[in-house]
Amino acid sequence: MRRYRTLLLVLLAGAPLAAQPVRGVIRSVDGTPVAGANVFVLETLEGSLADTTGRFAFVTTAPRPFTLLVKRLGFVELRRILTSADTAVLSLTLERATAALAPITVRAGAYTAGEERGATLTPLEVVTTPGTAADINRAIQLLPGVQAVDDGTALFVRGGDYTETKVFMNEAQLLNPQQLLTPTGTFVGTVDPFQLEGIYFSSGGFGARYGNALSGVVGLRTRGEAPRHAGTLGVGLAATSADLALRVHPRLTLRAAGNRTNLSPFFRVNQNQRGFAPPPSGHDGSVSATLRYGSTGEVKALVLDQSNLVGVPIDDPAFSGTFNSRVGSRLTVVTWKDVLGSWGVLGSASEGTLDRREDFGAFRLNADQRQRQAFLQLTREVARGATVRLGGELEGQRSAIRGSLAAANAPGDTTVRSLYAFVQPATRIGGFVELEWQPHDRLKVVPGVRSDRSTLTERRTVDPRLSFAWEVVGGVTATAAWGIYHQVADPLFYDDAFGRDALAPMRAMQSIVGVQAGHDGPVMLRLELYEKRYRDLAVLDRAYRVFAPAQGTSRGVDLFFKGRLPGGLTSRTTLSLLRAERTDPETGTIAAAAFDVRRSSALIVEKAFANGFRLGANWRSASGRPFTEVVAATFDATRDLFVPEYGPPNAERFSGIRRLDLSASRYRPLGAHAQSVLYVTVSNVLNATNVQGWRYSRDYRSRTPLPSIFNRSLYFGASLTWQ
Repeated sequence: MRRYRTLLLVLLAGAPLAAQPVRGVIRSVDGTPVAGANVFVLETLEGSLADTTGRFAFVTTAPRPFTLLVKRLGFVELRRILTSADTAVLSLTLERATAALAPITVRAGAYTAGEERGATLTPLEVVTTPGTAADINRAIQLLPGVQAVDDGTALFVRGGDYTETKVFMNEAQLLNPQQLLTPTGTFVGTVDPFQLEGIYFSSGGFGARYGNALSGVVGLRTRGEAPRHAGTLGVGLAATSADLALRVHPRLTLRAAGNRTNLSPFFRVNQNQRGFAPPPSGHDGSVSATLRYGSTGEVKALVLDQSNLVGVPIDDPAFSGTFNSRVGSRLTVVTWKDVLGSWGVLGSASEGTLDRREDFGAFRLNADQRQRQAFLQLTREVARGATVRLGGELEGQRSAIRGSLAAANAPGDTTVRSLYAFVQPATRIGGFVELEWQPHDRLKVVPGVRSDRSTLTERRTVDPRLSFAWEVVGGVTATAAWGIYHQVADPLFYDDAFGRDALAPMRAMQSIVGVQAGHDGPVMLRLELYEKRYRDLAVLDRAYRVFAPAQGTSRGVDLFFKGRLPGGLTSRTTLSLLRAERTDPETGTIAAAAFDVRRSSALIVEKAFANGFRLGANWRSASGRPFTEVVAATFDATRDLFVPEYGPPNAERFSGIRRLDLSASRYRPLGAHAQSVLYVTVSNVLNATNVQGWRYSRDYRSRTPLPSIFNRSLYFGASLTWQ
């Protein structure tokens, strides 16, 4: 009997029509993918679960015609008879059950982006918006809740320092979210926007998934599977780039991208306002592979390597010379997602490194950082309208900093004297659980809690968080969020020689209330009020010594509008009002925070024409950030320099920022599989002098404005895409 059974299996395996593939995608009536749907052949029970994009694939031995059954909690069961004529990829639509709940996607403080309908910020908008220079950070700065502290790309979110906002790529933290550091800020971001398929930004009130961040979170998701081979070449006044996507197998996509930046040609066309020497330059390259397996599994591997160099002349009363900065970073991350039974699984393992080399006259600073992280999240719908998420991360970090001084006692002397050398290892482990519960079709409640413990603080934190959204009437949703957030200070702050070893985790309590009108329609209007209360902050004084514990508050209002205007115009408008105060590390008193920009606003207007032309204008303004004035100076004969005396902390303010940026682009198809884009931008059209600091005389009796690095400038380029 066993012999006949084996023979039967061999015959079945060799029959060309016995095993038939069944593939398709499942969506709801509104076009949203339905993940986790159970798809099977009724006659044989052969089937699979739909993945997070609603796609499924399996092989069946059932002869046609047969009955395909699709079931998902909260939806009406679907039955479809498949005949021999049904050979294409199936497109199935599920209707929600009568008692099912329509999803409420609005969350306080959160802005999602992608190519989907109603996205807040698409990659195309990142590139075409005037003044962004195709930079993701600059595009995020045009969202509400981000203060225009200077002309750099750092994200100061709702009265918080830029170090309080964390940037993640494929669930792994980026150690270098902005590049080309200068003493007055950063002005280039890290990631090519066209390498992304999704952007998530939260200006506060984010859920329990994210830890070790006090103010904001940016989540970047790189592109994965490609439908076909594709490539892009780009040439601009300051950069050249190329990327290639190869679909080498129906389940495997390989991608490679590279970018080379050199501002020398840019400065030959435009004035070198700051006198960079050498001009900023850098490169970045990435390779990735996306493998789909089974019907629901996906593994994505990414390696991102970057480096940059910049030299800036410094004219300070204590020193005149050049500040040189060399920064190299690398991120390696592997992401895995699948549907196992009734659980959705998302995991990642990553390693990131950051290597900084800074020279300032005879002083040398070397700073290195290495971080390894493992993350896992499990998701399950436990009941109708109730989804639970739980997981955690394990993070190991090693930070080192070395300072030295080149001793030029005689010509040709290359002696280097070590000033200090610190190495600080750290480990952090965190876990979270969160319930997304929709008890009514107009109400969603998201309670959660996370707990973290770091070897640096040797304390466990427990952070409860709660948010809700209530659709008051059709298209109008009231939102609110409250939560406690902790963040471990820079690991080097815990070294006895540099800081102190008993620093508590920094803490912030956030409260947000708001209302949003419009979700996926042509118009979206959002208004939010917020308050943050800080305690146990660790900050640096002028001598770069750690001061703790500091406290502070920030309160404000954010307004965001996106929609269509008469004449075929589209508009995005943001307005942020803020009042931020913190403990001044020099006096120990409460004063305006260094990033207390009382008002930030941006008005973006664009017009697209049928012939491929696109015009845009961006007017951005902000009130001046505060600074502490030098009121006098005394001469120190032993050091042969003047020692400044300061007035009340942050009692004075700069004049503010005003910029008008214009852009024009032309899109042209070149046959069926290629297209080109020509673009030109003029930044700071009015050539406004935006003061970012002061250049003092040797005795501090006089000062001259230190202007922004961005005067009026022209930039142009072109790209060619093949697919």
